[in-house]
Amino acid sequence: MPENIISVDGFSSTGKSTLASKLAEYYNFYYLNSGLMYRIISYFALKNGFIIKDKVNESQLINKLNNLNFDWIIDKNGNNSLSFDGKTFGDKMYSFEISDIVSSVAKLESVRKFLFTQQKNLVLQKSVVVEGRDIGTVVFPDAKVKIFLSADLDIRTKRRNKQIEENNISFDTKKVEDNLIKRDKTDSERKIAPLKKPKDAFEIDTSKKSELEVFNIAKNYIETNLGS
Repeated sequence: MPENIISVDGFSSTGKSTLASKLAEYYNFYYLNSGLMYRIISYFALKNGFIIKDKVNESQLINKLNNLNFDWIIDKNGNNSLSFDGKTFGDKMYSFEISDIVSSVAKLESVRKFLFTQQKNLVLQKSVVVEGRDIGTVVFPDAKVKIFLSADLDIRTKRRNKQIEENNISFDTKKVEDNLIKRDKTDSERKIAPLKKPKDAFEIDTSKKSELEVFNIAKNYIETNLGS
């Protein structure tokens, strides 16, 4: 299984989703966005009243999750898309409301165990590009290819602002930056599966690079070091 997995880890707004999806398309792999999985669980928790005043009712949430699954479905464009409880989820998963709570949900041991199992099941018998924060260190430590993305905070804030604006969501630049700082701290300092660069990962600083440049650097690394 590891020989068919490319992991793309890194901080928020470093370009993980863009790179991972482009690599998946180029190599005709499945694309699994683990960050989206945590956002969907956060949305699910909010919608079902399991989060009140930033406090997550972990036992109620996990009891509900134990009867549900993530799966692959073919979307209207003929692409393999991630579904949860038979539904797909779009841009609303990237609202500021969800961004503000996703790190709190992601640090819960029961949620991580649930999604760890789900992620393992989703890649069975498949070639997959998986992006996230602990993919190369915890979920798939034996992945054949590991890439880690970094970028300056001001660049990441601008990118996040642009993404929010494109999704027609109201935002405040200072609040966006504070949210990124908060998420970096929470994700890096959590006891379970903290965000950190895998020792054997190839790091790309995307601060001053275009999406195409990042893609070509990653592709050249994959093909030069591990064969196309």
